[in-house]
Amino acid sequence: MSSENVIHIRLDYMEALKAKRGILYSELGSLKVAKRIAKYGEIRMEELRLKARLYGKMKEVKAKIRKLQSLLPSLKIPKIIKRKELIEKSQETKSMPYGKGGEGDIESQLREIQRRLTELQRQNI
Repeated sequence: MSSENVIHIRLDYMEALKAKRGILYSELGSLKVAKRIAKYGEIRMEELRLKARLYGKMKEVKAKIRKLQSLLPSLKIPKIIKRKELIEKSQETKSMPYGKGGEGDIESQLREIQRRLTELQRQNI
């Protein structure tokens, strides 16, 4: 070490304090970032656990629905009614405007549902 050129820099007291303060603030910031990263990892793991639990519950519900569908008798609809429904559906799809969204689309869907309900009530009378 004696053969190397050693350079000394002289700092006055205020400059040394500012440098120490800057280093401490940098360390503090780094520690805060590390803490947030660790917290993010914990939150992410909790999210994945909850998603896995939700997925399991959804599979369970799906299995119960299938079981219920297998237990219930199937509805036998006459071919004439099926044809009428197919014709009505094809006419509805032709009459629906494309690219229309927002409130107008919801309103038209509400009117369509209301119309279907009144038709069903007429058929039951």
